[in-house]
Amino acid sequence: MGSRKKLKVWVMTNEFEPNIIGGLGIVATRLTRMLSKTGVHVNVLCSGKTNLLLLSKEKGLRTARLPKKAPYFHHSARAYKAKAVLRTASATGFGRPDLIHVHSTEFAKAAAEAGSRFRVPIIYTCHSIASDGGHSNHRKNQAKLIRHAKRIVVPSRWQANATRRTYRGASGRIVVIPHGVKSVSRFTNGASNQLLFVGRLIPLKGIKPLIQAVALLSRYRKNVVLTVAGSGNKRYTNHLRAYAKRLGVSGRIRWLGNRSHVAIHRMYASYGAVIVPSKRESFCLVALEAMANGVPLVSTLSGGLKEFVNTRNAHIIHSIRGASIARAVLHMWNNKEGTRQRVIRAKATAARYRWREIAQRYRALFRGVKRAGTL
Repeated sequence: MGSRKKLKVWVMTNEFEPNIIGGLGIVATRLTRMLSKTGVHVNVLCSGKTNLLLLSKEKGLRTARLPKKAPYFHHSARAYKAKAVLRTASATGFGRPDLIHVHSTEFAKAAAEAGSRFRVPIIYTCHSIASDGGHSNHRKNQAKLIRHAKRIVVPSRWQANATRRTYRGASGRIVVIPHGVKSVSRFTNGASNQLLFVGRLIPLKGIKPLIQAVALLSRYRKNVVLTVAGSGNKRYTNHLRAYAKRLGVSGRIRWLGNRSHVAIHRMYASYGAVIVPSKRESFCLVALEAMANGVPLVSTLSGGLKEFVNTRNAHIIHSIRGASIARAVLHMWNNKEGTRQRVIRAKATAARYRWREIAQRYRALFRGVKRAGTL
């Protein structure tokens, strides 16, 4: 009888639909909604976009959106205040959880306090290693989550190894569960000269050598266009725009800025290829989404990418230089039948990462941790 009792989970995440910045928000939203559909009672504590506390309710899922300001948020610590979060959860009628699932370091203190108060385990899905220095608040909050988490879920074996190297005491608590993707049946009808990049504008994403590749590719196709969906800090964005101007390809690059996840999904079918020139990825949801949407993928094998991207389902960028990116795109253009076969195999790859199956793996983990004891 006890095994059939509905599992009660509090989810803590900085990003939750419609407030999504990147992959973390997509995963937190899709996974949480699927867990709710598969019989888990979910209460979500997340960041809001307004200065008001906003509450919403739907079948099997309640959400409290917390303002990023006093009395809820401590800006210098980059963390939500534990007492304010727990007070809100109590006033909202969340009830006692069976466990706490955390996606974002901003909730490190709140999760630790809730775990201690209710004597329940914390599961931390670590989307990436904090890369802004060992003494930063982001790194400190992540270290706190790592210490308190009963299990640390990562999306790839590469990310598992990176987590072990950074946090020595985490090794025996790490579990690999990949991200999922929404299954899409259609194939792209976009012109092959229309290239798409989706992601943050930071050096690790390889956007600068991609701009150089566009300059090289323009010698072969006068109508090549790169659309960039994503944003970065103003200084680096201006640097990229100036670089494109210096190479004479300003007119070949469309800078869209941030777009909603729904808008990005609608865009995929209009493009001839998605380019992923990343220097490091813990997983890369964009690559998997391209596969699911039937768009040819041109990608590196950096980090977690190599666990589902290969020469059979994508055109591979062998080094993160403009010339290498251009060669991979040219290979895609000049090998139409090979590209078509790769797209077919890519869709078969993406089908192995459906959200329902991923959610079932999380639910099994949650139940196993709960049965093993709380603290």
